[in-house]
Amino acid sequence: MFLDLKDINVKKYFKNVYDIKICDDGSLWPVRFTDKLFSVYNVDEGKRIRSFCPSGVCMELVTDSSFLNLSVKTLDFARNFAYFDLYIDDVFVKTIGAEPVESLPETISFDLYHKHINGKVKGDKKKQKITIYLPHLVGVHIKAIEIEDGSVVGNCYNGCNGAEQKKFLLCLGDSITQGMTAKSPSSTYPVQLAKVLGMNMINHGVGGYIFDEKSIDEEMDINPDIITVAYGVNDWFRYNSIDQFREMCHNFFNKLIAIYPKAKIFAITPVWCSSEGEAKAVGYISEIRKEIEQVVCNFNTVHVIDGLKMVPNMPEYFVDGVHPNELGFMHYSVNLLNEIVKYI
Repeated sequence: MFLDLKDINVKKYFKNVYDIKICDDGSLWPVRFTDKLFSVYNVDEGKRIRSFCPSGVCMELVTDSSFLNLSVKTLDFARNFAYFDLYIDDVFVKTIGAEPVESLPETISFDLYHKHINGKVKGDKKKQKITIYLPHLVGVHIKAIEIEDGSVVGNCYNGCNGAEQKKFLLCLGDSITQGMTAKSPSSTYPVQLAKVLGMNMINHGVGGYIFDEKSIDEEMDINPDIITVAYGVNDWFRYNSIDQFREMCHNFFNKLIAIYPKAKIFAITPVWCSSEGEAKAVGYISEIRKEIEQVVCNFNTVHVIDGLKMVPNMPEYFVDGVHPNELGFMHYSVNLLNEIVKYI
């Protein structure tokens, strides 16, 4: 039995999205950004590709089906792999996918009967909450959603949609916020932070991005309670002077606070990297951290979080000396949560 993708209720099965667009071929495209922000990122091909990726997006529904099949179309990728994470009743079950992206089958099949979790066996009509995180570093369109014939499907166990009552988390940042280069899409710190805090979330991480007020859309229809901001590494490579960086950083926070004056904002300074001892035009990356701290101390609603305390300062917690691996993201998530709960 295939779900009608044109049914407006199908859109309610997607979480951590800004919108679900219907493509010309009838497929669904979950997006994180407004059209205005897409135009900002589209000026650079690499950033366009990264902005199209559904980082943090998941499908969440309740069904008594014994399986769920997703027919997908993959687009350009930021990293050449595509993995889906399956949770049943909020218990992680498995990661399914492929590397390279071109070897991913058109239909991804998820078995939903796992007796060891809650007694569900094939063929029975026990309802379960199913959560599937989409690949976070490759563009994905949903062409079809299939469940077992005669099965029921809904938003939650009592048939309601309680998403509107949840608080909202907005995560702004570069490639690390987007989730590079973890392979498990739900291992990234925005996903884990939202899960533990019980919040709806949009991940506005875009690989390669910097402090730039153009990446904030004042017309975006969201009202975040908590905002995390994690830029700085790409700024370190980009600017010719620390004064230039300071101005961009100040303008960013000035606009962010003007748009969201009631939000609790957390500025995370850059995490450890293997290039700590290298000097760029603006100096060492430690100077970028100090400048961020000095800029945000002028804003009462912004709290500084020391990025060096987020991920252990050792290469084995990173894929390439810059981007955390799954274990690195685990530390990042726990340590960031411990800092944020001090203020909420």
